[in-house]
Amino acid sequence: MKVIDIRATPVLVPLEAPLRWSMGVETGTTRAIIEVFTDEGIVGIGETYGGNEVLHAIETAKPFVVGLDPLQTGLLQHRLSVFCISYETQVPAVARAGIEMACLDAAGKALGRPVHALLGGAVREQVEVAGYLFFRYTGEKGVGGEDTPEAILARAEELVQRYGFKTLKLKGGVLPPYQELRAMRMMRERFPDSLLRWDPNAGWSVETSIRVAKRLDDEGIDLEYLEDPTAALEGMSQVRRAVSSIPLATNMCLVNYEQLAPGIKMRSVDIILSDVHFWGGFRANQKMAAVAEAFGVGVGMHSDRELGISTAAMIHLAAALPNLSHAIDSHYHDQVDDVITEPIRYEQGHFRVPQGPGLGVELDREKVEKYHRYYLEHGATNEFYDPWRPGWIPALPLF
Repeated sequence: MKVIDIRATPVLVPLEAPLRWSMGVETGTTRAIIEVFTDEGIVGIGETYGGNEVLHAIETAKPFVVGLDPLQTGLLQHRLSVFCISYETQVPAVARAGIEMACLDAAGKALGRPVHALLGGAVREQVEVAGYLFFRYTGEKGVGGEDTPEAILARAEELVQRYGFKTLKLKGGVLPPYQELRAMRMMRERFPDSLLRWDPNAGWSVETSIRVAKRLDDEGIDLEYLEDPTAALEGMSQVRRAVSSIPLATNMCLVNYEQLAPGIKMRSVDIILSDVHFWGGFRANQKMAAVAEAFGVGVGMHSDRELGISTAAMIHLAAALPNLSHAIDSHYHDQVDDVITEPIRYEQGHFRVPQGPGLGVELDREKVEKYHRYYLEHGATNEFYDPWRPGWIPALPLF
């Protein structure tokens, strides 16, 4: 079986309510749906971040992909690595990840095997998911509007009741740190047996990070981890040295191989959050996880508004990572719709690992066309902007 063509279709799917974070607002989910066509008539599907820019990247990569067996993902990454060695990168990691995803979906369909089997096999039948909490603006249908610690607690209670989450994560960096600290205090009191994590998205200075972390320690508000309180490896390292009792996680300051050695040597983080897109695909994440295991660094998984194809890919990757030691993140409950025929469902705070061939999901062609038109009408979302604060600039640190 050989790849004969590859195409990408940008889509925009609205969110239930606008999600706030330190550097802007997520008003919708812009994704590129990638299809790999083979000479045997099998079509593999993938998904990745971005809109029209991914189309350009796919066209650049196409001559290096056509002619490959979809199983040859090592050769695929080797060929595309030429675009990773200079500032003129035209096929970024997220595009390489989407291509690899579609190739392995095609290979799995051809072999009648799930993607996790092609990654070495699943070590778990279900994957725990953290209940992701955001400060939100009010959506078009009156949903959302969480702008206080009390409202965040009510949202946490809603998600726990509906989906059975045992781990809760607050996306911070929005309100002043001590107001968000009150939300963490209230959640710890309400859910004494739950794991809590807090992610200010690098919105704090080093000094603020140390003060807040020490306050958490003094008050006995134990966290599973504090994620990216401040920016860069050096800043995170200073926080780690000042407050050793709270684990630090990242998906911002350590996101590629060049940063692995210095980040580990500096003890900047205790947990690296894998990402099937940002790291460049399944294989790249497996290599990162192997390095983390060798140096005693924990592994979790980052999320950024995935639709169903990427959510399925995350589940397959999580199932095949033996040293994944934390519940994965997911925005899936914040989506209003999807582009697959059967939405993925939570089962008592978990996603069940798909057992069908490939990724185990199928495109809903009508939904793809619907949300492609929506993309053409509205354009890509800009999460580094807040339309409710038109003069606001996301310059870090915020606090």
